Amino acid sequence: MGIYSFYVYAYLREDGTPYYIGKGSGKRAWVKHNVHLPIKKSNIIIIEKNLSNVGALAIERRLIKWYGRKDNGTGILRNMTDGGDGGYGMPPWNKGKTGLLSEEVRYKFGSNRGKKFSEETRKKMSEARKKQIPPMTGRKHSEETKKKMSEAIRSNSKKPRMVNELNT
Repeated sequence: MGIYSFYVYAYLREDGTPYYIGKGSGKRAWVKHNVHLPIKKSNIIIIEKNLSNVGALAIERRLIKWYGRKDNGTGILRNMTDGGDGGYGMPPWNKGKTGLLSEEVRYKFGSNRGKKFSEETRKKMSEARKKQIPPMTGRKHSEETKKKMSEAIRSNSKKPRMVNELNT
């Protein structure tokens, strides 16, 4: 991977406003990670490319600050951090962070993560899951719904557009 192999990308809503800003290299913008991908691949745009890691992180941070984050009430993005803290070269479980997670972050990710449950609790959880009925059991998709699903799949196969919004 070359020194200038990074880019900054955005996921757009149907109205054209961004809901996520990220930094990546390779196919990062088009593969599933912590945020839902847009239904239409054409709603994934490359804002700036051929950047160094530091340059991409700086632009990502600036754009997140510009649009603001939903989780802290400052704007429209679903980003969970202010950006610029990418974990390039770091183990994915560390991402360069030190110390314990804040109460707010622990609440968002669930307090049971990594918790060991007793055998009795695990049996109760298993029985509860067995009683759940999948939502489409005994039902069929209408022809209209099948057509919409088919169109959505076809539109996802189109190549994403490349946009350099910062230089225009």
